[in-house]
Amino acid sequence: MQGSKSFLAEQVSNFFEAAWLELPAEAAKALAGAGDERALRKTGWKVYDAWVTLANELTNAIYSDPIVGEASGRVMETALRVRQISGTMAAAFFGNFWPMIGLPTHTEMAALRDDLLALREELASYTRLQPAEESAEMDAQDPLAAFWKRAQLNGYRAANGNPLRRSSSLGKRNVAA
Repeated sequence: MQGSKSFLAEQVSNFFEAAWLELPAEAAKALAGAGDERALRKTGWKVYDAWVTLANELTNAIYSDPIVGEASGRVMETALRVRQISGTMAAAFFGNFWPMIGLPTHTEMAALRDDLLALREELASYTRLQPAEESAEMDAQDPLAAFWKRAQLNGYRAANGNPLRRSSSLGKRNVAA
């Protein structure tokens, strides 16, 4: 224990010597034009190294104390318990609150999306079954219909290039019910 105190006192001495004596002397030389920038930079790094070593030694001395270690352990354990309790309370609150106010859950939104994709596919299949003359006549009359037809013939491809299809495991069900 005595060796660590003398080492800590030595690091404090090194820091104050570098920060309060050497650095101002080199800065004054550089301002007067007698010193060079390399020596000033070297002294600055010496102060930085002394500060980092001192901070490291102070941290080691603080955390080697059993009282501080026990207190920080209790604080961490308490913080984890509070986090777990708050997560459980939030899940219980929103689990009951969400349906009460009428907002859809994630499962319901996923089922709705699947139903919309199935409807798109069904609409696309009806568009492909139209005779060519009737389709050309409709394109000439309504440019928006032509745009919609091109979108339908594209097959509603997802970003990865795969066609969007309804999952067979979900089956058909009404989400609104």
